[in-house]
Amino acid sequence: MLNFESRQNLYTIVILAAISSTLLLGTISTISTNVFAAKFSATLSGNNEVPPVDTKATGTVSYRTAANETVIKYKVNVTGFSDATGAHIHMGKAGSNGDVVVDLLKDGKKNPTKLGMVIRGNITDADLTGPMKGKTMSDLISTINSGDTYTNVHTPSHPDGEIRGQIESGSGNQTATVTTTDTGNSTNSTAS
Repeated sequence: MLNFESRQNLYTIVILAAISSTLLLGTISTISTNVFAAKFSATLSGNNEVPPVDTKATGTVSYRTAANETVIKYKVNVTGFSDATGAHIHMGKAGSNGDVVVDLLKDGKKNPTKLGMVIRGNITDADLTGPMKGKTMSDLISTINSGDTYTNVHTPSHPDGEIRGQIESGSGNQTATVTTTDTGNSTNSTAS
């Protein structure tokens, strides 16, 4: 059994602990950062093929690099077919054909959709082939920035490629999300 003085000390400790916890929680800032060094994209159509292909199929591709440029994440979204036999990044300017430098189907996940298909995956140095074999993601990014790459998706009816689009760099996109908690108030901000 605690005497009066011991109980008073215990209450004081509990109250001080509660006040300290409240102050601490009120001033904690959580920073969640998701920074991408660059974003790239391509719009795919049969008209971009060399020679042009008569197809109703279309597609879009988005690429984004990790801040340290060691990985490129990609998403190919195709409308009009779900039977891709190949999907690649090729080296070549618009209007000319070039060598495959990345096989997007090799390690990518191919999922059918109601209107077509989606291919997702990651590219690392080990995935580079052809004239890029033995090079780095930085080399691939430099080639993309120079306008010398395109994405091509192949099908059984068009084994040389049904839809294609030149890869274009976006503005040096950087995204950071910061969440700050201050005495119960929360603010979210996103900078691009």
